[in-house]
Amino acid sequence: MYMTFRLMNADIARAADVAAMCVTARDHLNQTHGANFAVSVPVGGDPTAISMSAAWPTMGDYDRVRLAAAGDPAMQSLVRTAGSMLTSVQDTIGQVLRAPGDRGAYAAVSTASMHLPSVAAAIPFAIEVAEYASSKTGREVGVMAAKTGNRSGIMWASFADSLDQVMDDGQMLETDPAWLDFFKRSEGLFADGSLEDTLWQLLP
Repeated sequence: MYMTFRLMNADIARAADVAAMCVTARDHLNQTHGANFAVSVPVGGDPTAISMSAAWPTMGDYDRVRLAAAGDPAMQSLVRTAGSMLTSVQDTIGQVLRAPGDRGAYAAVSTASMHLPSVAAAIPFAIEVAEYASSKTGREVGVMAAKTGNRSGIMWASFADSLDQVMDDGQMLETDPAWLDFFKRSEGLFADGSLEDTLWQLLP
């Protein structure tokens, strides 16, 4: 399985307009082309950012929708309109190594950069971290490895129904000795200072 992410940054004055257009594009792609896109915006992060993400059983499934969208007049009209409001756009493809749970109202995402000589050890370690967090919180944590862009990138993602749920789970883990031991064990596997946490609200 694979996931694709399109991260966009809008002019701050037009961010809400771009988000609304992305929701329209999401609904059109999902209903017309059989995709499963989600649109999300950061909570406590960059207020100009908007993300469109989707999961794909195979890269062929992704390519089918990508090519169909390129020839879809409704989609191209949306792209042209939104394009004048955007300051940057970046696409990334990731391979799903461990699937997250069902989508919720919020997504908690952690990213880090692996030391490339240590990838063979870092990936199973990342999966072990996700399995432990899943067992403690009851929310399935997914793991994805970058296939485009920064190839050293690794991502953990899980969904929650509320921000309180995310924060409560985080506080619970931060007092768990076994969880804290993961940070000690990660030495040499990941680039120092590369761990970053973000929260996203999925738009209805």
